[in-house]
Amino acid sequence: MGDIMLLHPETVIGRQKEIKAILDYIKCGKNLHIYGSDGAGKSTLLDWVYNNISGFAPSLIPIYCRSSRTLRQILLSISGFLLGHFKHLESIDKFKRIKEIKYPSGIKKLNIRTLRNIAFSYISQDNFCVILDHLEYVTPKINAFLTVLYEKALVISASRQSWELTDYAFRGKLDYCLYLTPKLGVENLSRQDTFLLIKRLVGDTSKVSGNLFKDIYHMTKGNPGLMEKIITKILKPEYHIGGNINLKLIMLDLEIEGKKY
Repeated sequence: MGDIMLLHPETVIGRQKEIKAILDYIKCGKNLHIYGSDGAGKSTLLDWVYNNISGFAPSLIPIYCRSSRTLRQILLSISGFLLGHFKHLESIDKFKRIKEIKYPSGIKKLNIRTLRNIAFSYISQDNFCVILDHLEYVTPKINAFLTVLYEKALVISASRQSWELTDYAFRGKLDYCLYLTPKLGVENLSRQDTFLLIKRLVGDTSKVSGNLFKDIYHMTKGNPGLMEKIITKILKPEYHIGGNINLKLIMLDLEIEGKKY
Protein backbone atom coordinates (compact mmCIF):
# COMPACT_ATOMS: atom_id res chain seq x y z
CA MET A 1 0.00 0.00 0.00
CA GLY A 2 2.94 2.31 0.61
CA ASP A 3 2.24 6.03 0.70
CA ILE A 4 -1.48 5.56 0.03
CA MET A 5 -2.11 4.32 3.55
CA LEU A 6 -0.51 7.47 4.97
CA LEU A 7 -3.20 9.74 3.51
CA HIS A 8 -5.87 9.20 6.17
CA PRO A 9 -4.90 6.22 8.37
CA GLU A 10 -7.21 7.35 11.18
CA THR A 11 -10.29 6.48 9.14
CA VAL A 12 -9.38 2.92 8.22
CA ILE A 13 -8.66 1.00 11.42
CA GLY A 14 -8.67 -2.69 10.57
CA ARG A 15 -9.53 -2.14 6.89
CA GLN A 16 -6.16 -2.44 5.16
CA LYS A 17 -7.17 -5.59 3.30
CA GLU A 18 -10.46 -4.10 2.11
CA ILE A 19 -8.81 -0.88 0.95
CA LYS A 20 -6.19 -2.81 -1.01
CA ALA A 21 -8.96 -4.79 -2.75
CA ILE A 22 -10.89 -1.61 -3.59
CA LEU A 23 -7.76 0.03 -5.03
CA ASP A 24 -7.04 -3.03 -7.15
CA TYR A 25 -10.54 -2.95 -8.66
CA ILE A 26 -10.45 0.79 -9.31
CA LYS A 27 -7.02 0.68 -10.91
CA CYS A 28 -8.25 -2.10 -13.22
CA GLY A 29 -11.36 -0.07 -14.07
CA LYS A 30 -13.71 -2.67 -12.60
CA ASN A 31 -17.04 -1.88 -10.95
CA LEU A 32 -17.41 -3.06 -7.35
CA HIS A 33 -20.27 -3.70 -4.94
CA ILE A 34 -19.51 -3.51 -1.19
CA TYR A 35 -21.88 -5.20 1.24
CA GLY A 36 -22.16 -5.78 4.96
CA SER A 37 -24.42 -5.37 7.96
CA ASP A 38 -25.53 -2.01 9.37
CA GLY A 39 -22.61 -0.21 10.99
CA ALA A 40 -19.96 -2.57 9.59
CA GLY A 41 -18.07 0.32 7.97
CA LYS A 42 -19.20 0.43 4.33
CA SER A 43 -19.70 4.20 4.37
CA THR A 44 -16.30 4.68 6.01
CA LEU A 45 -14.68 2.84 3.10
CA LEU A 46 -16.61 4.90 0.55
CA ASP A 47 -15.62 8.10 2.35
CA TRP A 48 -11.99 7.01 2.20
CA VAL A 49 -12.22 6.32 -1.53
CA TYR A 50 -13.88 9.68 -2.19
CA ASN A 51 -11.38 11.65 -0.08
CA ASN A 52 -8.30 9.91 -1.48
CA ILE A 53 -9.14 9.00 -5.06
CA SER A 54 -7.04 11.85 -6.45
CA GLY A 55 -4.00 10.23 -4.83
CA PHE A 56 -4.29 6.81 -6.46
CA ALA A 57 -6.49 7.46 -9.54
CA PRO A 58 -5.98 11.13 -10.48
CA SER A 59 -7.73 10.74 -13.84
CA LEU A 60 -11.02 9.77 -12.16
CA ILE A 61 -13.62 12.36 -11.14
CA PRO A 62 -15.69 11.08 -8.18
CA ILE A 63 -19.44 11.70 -7.91
CA TYR A 64 -20.62 10.75 -4.42
CA CYS A 65 -24.30 9.89 -3.91
CA ARG A 66 -24.45 9.56 -0.14
CA SER A 67 -28.11 8.53 -0.22
CA SER A 68 -29.18 6.19 -3.03
CA ARG A 69 -32.45 4.83 -1.70
CA THR A 70 -34.51 6.17 -4.60
CA LEU A 71 -33.74 6.79 -8.26
CA ARG A 72 -34.61 10.46 -7.87
CA GLN A 73 -32.06 10.87 -5.05
CA ILE A 74 -29.39 9.29 -7.23
CA LEU A 75 -30.25 11.41 -10.26
CA LEU A 76 -30.37 14.66 -8.29
CA SER A 77 -26.93 13.98 -6.80
CA ILE A 78 -25.40 13.12 -10.15
CA SER A 79 -27.07 15.99 -12.03
CA GLY A 80 -26.13 18.49 -9.32
CA PHE A 81 -22.49 17.45 -9.56
CA LEU A 82 -22.53 17.56 -13.36
CA LEU A 83 -23.95 21.09 -13.25
CA GLY A 84 -21.06 22.22 -11.07
CA HIS A 85 -18.55 20.39 -13.25
CA PHE A 86 -19.78 21.60 -16.66
CA LYS A 87 -21.13 24.98 -15.38
CA HIS A 88 -24.38 24.53 -17.32
CA LEU A 89 -26.53 21.68 -18.61
CA GLU A 90 -29.01 21.31 -21.44
CA SER A 91 -32.15 19.23 -21.43
CA ILE A 92 -34.41 18.36 -24.38
CA ASP A 93 -38.14 17.91 -23.79
CA LYS A 94 -40.51 15.67 -25.72
CA PHE A 95 -41.10 18.47 -28.22
CA LYS A 96 -37.35 18.60 -28.98
CA ARG A 97 -37.03 21.98 -27.27
CA ILE A 98 -33.67 22.70 -25.65
CA LYS A 99 -33.65 24.17 -22.16
CA GLU A 100 -30.47 25.49 -20.54
CA ILE A 101 -29.95 24.85 -16.82
CA LYS A 102 -27.56 27.11 -14.93
CA TYR A 103 -28.68 26.83 -11.29
CA PRO A 104 -29.36 23.92 -8.87
CA SER A 105 -32.95 25.12 -8.42
CA GLY A 106 -33.55 24.29 -12.08
CA ILE A 107 -32.50 20.67 -11.58
CA LYS A 108 -34.97 20.10 -8.75
CA LYS A 109 -37.87 20.96 -11.05
CA LEU A 110 -37.00 18.28 -13.63
CA ASN A 111 -38.78 14.94 -13.85
CA ILE A 112 -36.98 11.60 -13.59
CA ARG A 113 -36.94 11.00 -17.35
CA THR A 114 -35.20 14.32 -18.01
CA LEU A 115 -32.75 13.84 -15.12
CA ARG A 116 -31.85 10.38 -16.41
CA ASN A 117 -31.24 11.69 -19.93
CA ILE A 118 -29.02 14.47 -18.58
CA ALA A 119 -27.02 12.04 -16.45
CA PHE A 120 -26.38 9.62 -19.31
CA SER A 121 -25.60 12.40 -21.78
CA TYR A 122 -23.05 14.26 -19.68
CA ILE A 123 -21.51 11.41 -17.72
CA SER A 124 -20.12 10.02 -20.97
CA GLN A 125 -18.13 13.20 -21.58
CA ASP A 126 -15.51 12.67 -18.88
CA ASN A 127 -13.87 10.00 -16.73
CA PHE A 128 -16.29 9.74 -13.81
CA CYS A 129 -16.44 7.34 -10.87
CA VAL A 130 -19.94 7.19 -9.39
CA ILE A 131 -20.05 6.21 -5.71
CA LEU A 132 -23.47 5.03 -4.50
CA ASP A 133 -24.01 4.58 -0.76
CA HIS A 134 -27.08 3.06 0.94
CA LEU A 135 -28.27 1.37 -2.23
CA GLU A 136 -30.67 -0.76 -0.21
CA TYR A 137 -33.77 -0.92 -2.39
CA VAL A 138 -33.14 -1.79 -6.02
CA THR A 139 -36.46 -1.03 -7.67
CA PRO A 140 -36.99 -1.88 -11.36
CA LYS A 141 -36.23 1.75 -12.29
CA ILE A 142 -32.96 1.77 -10.32
CA ASN A 143 -32.07 -1.63 -11.79
CA ALA A 144 -32.52 -0.36 -15.36
CA PHE A 145 -30.58 2.83 -14.57
CA LEU A 146 -27.64 0.96 -13.02
CA THR A 147 -27.41 -1.41 -15.98
CA VAL A 148 -26.78 1.52 -18.34
CA LEU A 149 -24.66 3.46 -15.82
CA TYR A 150 -22.24 0.51 -15.55
CA GLU A 151 -21.47 0.97 -19.24
CA LYS A 152 -20.82 4.72 -18.97
CA ALA A 153 -18.83 5.13 -15.74
CA LEU A 154 -16.91 3.29 -13.06
CA VAL A 155 -19.39 2.47 -10.28
CA ILE A 156 -18.63 1.68 -6.63
CA SER A 157 -21.81 0.84 -4.71
CA ALA A 158 -22.64 -0.24 -1.17
CA SER A 159 -25.66 -1.81 0.51
CA ARG A 160 -26.66 -4.36 3.14
CA GLN A 161 -27.47 -6.90 0.41
CA SER A 162 -24.71 -8.91 -1.24
CA TRP A 163 -26.31 -9.06 -4.71
CA GLU A 164 -25.16 -12.64 -4.91
CA LEU A 165 -27.40 -15.28 -6.45
CA THR A 166 -27.68 -16.75 -2.96
CA ASP A 167 -29.12 -13.45 -1.67
CA TYR A 168 -32.77 -14.49 -1.90
CA ALA A 169 -34.03 -11.00 -1.10
CA PHE A 170 -32.64 -9.80 -4.44
CA ARG A 171 -33.06 -12.84 -6.66
CA GLY A 172 -34.81 -11.79 -9.85
CA LYS A 173 -34.52 -8.06 -9.13
CA LEU A 174 -31.15 -7.44 -10.73
CA ASP A 175 -29.96 -7.65 -14.30
CA TYR A 176 -27.39 -10.33 -14.97
CA CYS A 177 -24.52 -7.83 -15.28
CA LEU A 178 -25.21 -6.56 -11.75
CA TYR A 179 -25.06 -10.06 -10.32
CA LEU A 180 -21.72 -10.51 -12.09
CA THR A 181 -20.25 -7.36 -10.54
CA PRO A 182 -17.33 -8.19 -8.21
CA LYS A 183 -18.35 -8.17 -4.54
CA LEU A 184 -16.48 -7.18 -1.39
CA GLY A 185 -17.87 -8.20 1.99
CA VAL A 186 -17.20 -6.01 5.03
CA GLU A 187 -17.26 -7.79 8.39
CA ASN A 188 -17.04 -6.54 11.98
CA LEU A 189 -13.66 -5.67 13.45
CA SER A 190 -11.40 -8.08 15.29
CA ARG A 191 -10.96 -7.76 19.06
CA GLN A 192 -7.61 -5.98 18.62
CA ASP A 193 -8.97 -3.49 16.08
CA THR A 194 -12.04 -2.96 18.26
CA PHE A 195 -9.83 -1.81 21.12
CA LEU A 196 -7.89 0.49 18.78
CA LEU A 197 -11.11 2.06 17.52
CA ILE A 198 -12.53 2.52 21.03
CA LYS A 199 -9.32 4.20 22.16
CA ARG A 200 -9.50 6.57 19.22
CA LEU A 201 -13.17 7.37 19.85
CA VAL A 202 -12.71 7.92 23.58
CA GLY A 203 -9.47 9.91 23.35
CA ASP A 204 -8.76 9.75 27.10
CA THR A 205 -8.42 5.99 27.65
CA SER A 206 -8.50 6.45 31.43
CA LYS A 207 -12.28 6.82 31.08
CA VAL A 208 -12.64 3.24 29.88
CA SER A 209 -11.44 0.33 32.00
CA GLY A 210 -10.30 -3.02 30.69
CA ASN A 211 -13.57 -4.64 31.77
CA LEU A 212 -15.56 -1.96 29.96
CA PHE A 213 -13.58 -2.64 26.78
CA LYS A 214 -14.53 -6.32 27.06
CA ASP A 215 -18.19 -5.52 27.72
CA ILE A 216 -18.39 -3.20 24.71
CA TYR A 217 -16.80 -5.81 22.45
CA HIS A 218 -19.18 -8.46 23.77
CA MET A 219 -22.21 -6.23 23.09
CA THR A 220 -21.13 -4.98 19.68
CA LYS A 221 -19.36 -8.08 18.34
CA GLY A 222 -16.89 -5.63 16.81
CA ASN A 223 -19.47 -3.59 14.90
CA PRO A 224 -17.85 -0.13 14.51
CA GLY A 225 -21.12 1.74 13.93
CA LEU A 226 -22.65 0.45 17.16
CA MET A 227 -19.39 1.11 19.03
CA GLU A 228 -19.43 4.73 17.95
CA LYS A 229 -22.99 5.15 19.22
CA ILE A 230 -22.08 3.58 22.57
CA ILE A 231 -18.95 5.68 23.02
CA THR A 232 -20.89 8.87 22.20
CA LYS A 233 -23.18 8.12 25.14
CA ILE A 234 -20.36 6.96 27.43
CA LEU A 235 -18.90 10.46 27.18
CA LYS A 236 -22.15 11.96 28.50
CA PRO A 237 -22.34 12.40 32.31
CA GLU A 238 -25.95 11.15 32.60
CA TYR A 239 -24.75 7.58 31.98
CA HIS A 240 -22.22 7.74 34.83
CA ILE A 241 -24.01 6.35 37.89
CA GLY A 242 -22.24 5.82 41.22
CA GLY A 243 -18.86 6.21 39.57
CA ASN A 244 -19.61 3.51 37.01
CA ILE A 245 -20.84 3.61 33.40
CA ASN A 246 -24.29 2.05 32.98
CA LEU A 247 -23.99 0.11 29.71
CA LYS A 248 -27.42 -1.46 30.12
CA LEU A 249 -29.04 1.98 30.20
CA ILE A 250 -27.04 3.01 27.12
CA MET A 251 -28.18 -0.06 25.18
CA LEU A 252 -31.78 0.49 26.27
CA ASP A 253 -31.69 4.10 25.07
CA LEU A 254 -30.12 3.06 21.76
CA GLU A 255 -32.87 0.48 21.27
CA ILE A 256 -35.56 3.10 21.96
CA GLU A 257 -33.89 5.59 19.61
CA GLY A 258 -33.66 2.94 16.90
CA LYS A 259 -37.40 2.29 17.06
CA LYS A 260 -38.10 5.98 16.46
CA TYR A 261 -36.56 5.91 12.99
